[in-house]
Amino acid sequence: MKHFTVVLLLSLTISSIFAIDDPKPIKTTIKEITVYLSGATISRTGSVLLPVGNSLVVIKDLPQDLNPQSIQVNGKGDFTILSVVHQINYLKEQEKTKEIIALEDSLEKLNDQIIAENGMMSVYANEESLILTNKSLGGQNTGVSVAGLKEASDFFRNRLADIKTKQIAINKKLKKLQERIAAISNQLANLNARKNIPTSEIVVMVTAEQTVNATFTVSYLVSTAGWTPSYDLRAKSVNNPIEIAYKANVYQTTGEDWENVLLTLSTSNPTLSGTKPNLSTWFLRYYEPYTYSWSSDEKQKDKKMARKEEAPSSAMDSEVSLKEVVITDANAASAYASVTESTTSIEFEISKPYDIPCNGQTYTVEMTKSSLPATYEYYAVPKIDKDAFLLARVTGWESLNMLSGNVYLYFEGTYVGQSYFDARSTTDTLDLSLGRDKNIVIKREKLKDFSSKSLVGLNQKESRGYEISVRNKKTQPVTIVIDDQIPVSTDKDIVVEKIDISNAKYDEPSGRLTWKNEIKPAETKKMKLVYSVKYPKDKTIILE
Repeated sequence: MKHFTVVLLLSLTISSIFAIDDPKPIKTTIKEITVYLSGATISRTGSVLLPVGNSLVVIKDLPQDLNPQSIQVNGKGDFTILSVVHQINYLKEQEKTKEIIALEDSLEKLNDQIIAENGMMSVYANEESLILTNKSLGGQNTGVSVAGLKEASDFFRNRLADIKTKQIAINKKLKKLQERIAAISNQLANLNARKNIPTSEIVVMVTAEQTVNATFTVSYLVSTAGWTPSYDLRAKSVNNPIEIAYKANVYQTTGEDWENVLLTLSTSNPTLSGTKPNLSTWFLRYYEPYTYSWSSDEKQKDKKMARKEEAPSSAMDSEVSLKEVVITDANAASAYASVTESTTSIEFEISKPYDIPCNGQTYTVEMTKSSLPATYEYYAVPKIDKDAFLLARVTGWESLNMLSGNVYLYFEGTYVGQSYFDARSTTDTLDLSLGRDKNIVIKREKLKDFSSKSLVGLNQKESRGYEISVRNKKTQPVTIVIDDQIPVSTDKDIVVEKIDISNAKYDEPSGRLTWKNEIKPAETKKMKLVYSVKYPKDKTIILE
């Protein structure tokens, strides 16, 4: 009986070893992805039938560049996870993607077309050879009538011309087919190069007391993905609020396509170190210049040390457990995403699934739409540009959790230009230029009566005068801000005097003059700017 027990235990041990040595592959699919400004956390699930005892489960075909420290594996079922190991598979060739299969099919069809066209070219060449070989008319002692000669000549000419025309057409078609084949072959070479890149694998050791259908959820961080914000700002007219569409431009080159996945866009950046900086004591010493020479080995060592010091901490350093608070905004009219704000970041959970191919191109995901109050006024600097620019002054933008990014402007259904939003701005009002309006006519003319040059003792004095006129050709009143300037002295011997600034608001440090006027339809308003500059007569100053 004892011998039987030992044999039985030995057989069970051997079977367990063989079970561990034969890992069970599990096919997983991507369910959710959190995309950061740089990087993304991918969550995928899959199921497998586990036997009794210890066994290995391998999750294959994962991105090569995933961060091993970020791997998290959870299981659902009556089993226990014993260990999780990350490894690189350099041997297994990845499955062909749909794009590669489609391109290979196209390449095969194009090659079939080339074979067919070459076949027709051979037929026409043989026909041409046959005609040229049998062009002799009549026998050695028999002549050919004029009518017969004309008929034969017409036949040879027409048929040979038709053959040549068809051969030229076939050559053109073959050239286009070859160009198309070359383009597809280049694209295939690029895709196959990516297909043959090594992949990551996650090997999980588990133990189960009974056979169980286990479900695994694995998540990991990749660096080759991210998103950038952009905004569409639309104004239907000067009587309507501004509509802001908050968009994310998502990209990824992880080695696999994201198909029909739910996206969460986060404003955090896990690639940045989360370790607080430490301020060391600043010791002040006398500067003593010296020279020092080092060998090439020391240079290499110094470079390696510099790279080591500059290397960022791992993504795990920045992970913080935070209580989340759902933000509700009366101004927001989002039908695309729910917004969640934590202490250090904001997340936009997109309600519909998206496809993001692995090609590095950006794909636009619309996150929120909002309507904000705006006031409209015109702005002009006639010294630089004679046109008036319509400005929308938007308030309440702080509630939209906006990041710095490009702004695309639309007014009255027309694209009017591109701007940039700086989220670091501390102003309560966001000023946006909606383009030029030719119905506001502005002139800035030099006044000869106030432009003069004279000597005053050891100094000379120059005066300048300008008149700015603004005419409103629109059917409704407008508010316009006009900016101009007078020079600012940087020397005590240069004296600038304001003579007439037509009640403009004057900023002395910058010399800026600002007029703000309400102008009725068909009304013209004028402003005068006159100043003088006194300086030593042996000096030269440019006042134009």
